[in-house]
Amino acid sequence: MLVGTPFAYLLARNDFKLKEVIDAIIDIPIMVPHVLVGIMIVLAFSSTYGLGPFLQGIGINLIDTLIGAIITVTYLSATYSIRVVESAIKMINTDVELTARTLGSTPAFTFIHVIVPRIWKSIANGAILTWARAVAEVGALLVVAYYVYFNGNYVYPASIYIYEGYVALGLAGVVKYSAALLIIVLATFIIYRLVLRHIL
Repeated sequence: MLVGTPFAYLLARNDFKLKEVIDAIIDIPIMVPHVLVGIMIVLAFSSTYGLGPFLQGIGINLIDTLIGAIITVTYLSATYSIRVVESAIKMINTDVELTARTLGSTPAFTFIHVIVPRIWKSIANGAILTWARAVAEVGALLVVAYYVYFNGNYVYPASIYIYEGYVALGLAGVVKYSAALLIIVLATFIIYRLVLRHIL
């Protein structure tokens, strides 16, 4: 939200060179299989390709690490938040911002106190959709972070763990884990809707 919302505002309110290219990059997770995105990330950040050697030199590793998994699912899921917020901003008449600016408001003040209050529901919807999409990710994680070295242990992301259980044990072996993840996601959405209704 902290990065996606200002970025959505930039796209909604400005025309600049290479905007179409940036739009296309944002939409890549929608256009191509996520396994391909995972391969792109590995090519960009593995120890032998792209920025990987430089990052390795300063002690940063993105492959099979928690930070790598977070970056992967953030990129793959942020598309939904950016597009939802961008659409909401485009629906706001620009005269509202111009009026605030003529009264002496800075761009930052106008964004925080004029735009955000009008789109907060879209920001919240985008955030919950982004979280849900991140939880559901499998394809790219199979390539980038099949397992994660965390706190001295190797840990599987939930979706990978369920997939591995299905391959190894069959349907009966993963029903309880699948049900647990489903209940967590469903409960989160129900709580979100109840909170949103209470606020409104």
